Amino acid sequence: MSHQPTGELATAKGTIGQVPAEQIEKVIRQLRDVLSARVVVDKHGAIQEIHALVSANRSPKQVVRDIESALLASHGIVVDHRKISVAQMQGALLRSLRNRLRIADVELTVNGTKAEATVHLQRGSETFIGQAAGQGSQSNQLRLIASATARAVEQACNMTDQIAVEDINPNVMVAGRQIVVAVVNMLSQYGEDILTGSALVRNDLNRAVVNAVLDALNRRTAALQDE
Repeated sequence: MSHQPTGELATAKGTIGQVPAEQIEKVIRQLRDVLSARVVVDKHGAIQEIHALVSANRSPKQVVRDIESALLASHGIVVDHRKISVAQMQGALLRSLRNRLRIADVELTVNGTKAEATVHLQRGSETFIGQAAGQGSQSNQLRLIASATARAVEQACNMTDQIAVEDINPNVMVAGRQIVVAVVNMLSQYGEDILTGSALVRNDLNRAVVNAVLDALNRRTAALQDE
């Protein structure tokens, strides 16, 4: 049985429960001018650190107050402001990050010997959907998820049949942690690129596959969007 890392005990509707760290990160990422967020918890699920990357439009102190208020209002979580660190990003790096695609959702349906993967990606307020179907073995399911991710990226970049998944390896171990490695072939006006990406398997292998493909492609596709 797998366990998601959780945040500090929160009061919700009069009951005591635990909130997954990924849900806390999602709340923080929805705040104004927040570009990304990471929550670090201890083995008991208590929040130890919150890291937020933000644009230069708001002061770090205001962002810290926003995070405190949002977590209290959404999940009843009280966080010491000293556990929250905020970094600001400006210029070309900020434009590149804004152009990067993020995972919104991944769905996998298995019906007998067939499987279909659907991946939803987001860039700002836009959503892009990719699908792939084929043989339903466990190893091929991961390849279908990777291919669906590639289709969603192509949709976001106005491409057709320019990205191919060469390989997905979900069994790489580094420092005792499971890593997914993706190898992707991308054709563009500059020629053929073999790109690699990786992602830590935190709670969901399917999401890690999507993130590994995005890790391989995001820098290149963000650069294309800047051109």
